Amino acid sequence: MKKLFSILVLGALLFAYKPQTASADCTALYGGGESCPPSFSFDVQKSVQRPGKSGDYVIGGFSFNDPKYSPSQTVSFEITVKNTGSQTIPTITVVDTLPQSFLSFVSGKGSFDANTKKLTYTINNLEAGKTDKNTVTGKIADSNLMPSDEGIICLVNNVEGTDSNGLKDSAQGQFCVQKQVLGGSTPQVLPAPKVTSTPATGPEMLPLLALLPGALGGFILRRKSNKVNVGGEK
Repeated sequence: MKKLFSILVLGALLFAYKPQTASADCTALYGGGESCPPSFSFDVQKSVQRPGKSGDYVIGGFSFNDPKYSPSQTVSFEITVKNTGSQTIPTITVVDTLPQSFLSFVSGKGSFDANTKKLTYTINNLEAGKTDKNTVTGKIADSNLMPSDEGIICLVNNVEGTDSNGLKDSAQGQFCVQKQVLGGSTPQVLPAPKVTSTPATGPEMLPLLALLPGALGGFILRRKSNKVNVGGEK
């Protein structure tokens, strides 16, 4: 009986016991709770200014069917880096890569390498929940430097951030340029030519021509007959 009672008590204790578990990257503490390492995370966004409307930026930019830029215009991009973790991030290195063709660098904080078309800058001590913004401006190539057989060209701008822990995040911004294609001018509309109607002289007129000798002979005989009648009456 004692043995049965001991087994029941031990089973009840095991059923009531709930082992302490730790979430990912966290360590369970003796007596309850857990210890978690600092949380580091960030988010990178790339926005493109809407053509013709200063100050209006669109995340990700514009597709083929959206408003378009023209050759020789300037384009502004906004790079936004937000600390989405719980701790201050010591450093985030941001590299913005411009398209290899048809867009030249004008301004933006950081160091620009003309050979690689990359703008590099560093964000220091970005606190949790805080945001850093950088406006980058580029200039579209002149019309004569762009393909003559393409009316619309879409360009993609890439940006990537890497923090001091090796974490990365990236984003893209796209915009399209519309230019006039050579030979694509509005066609000239000419007035309709005047048409002069002429009698038909084709094969269908041959039967009528064949009747002309008979008709002419009948006319001559009729004239002679009239003269004879007139003389008889006299």
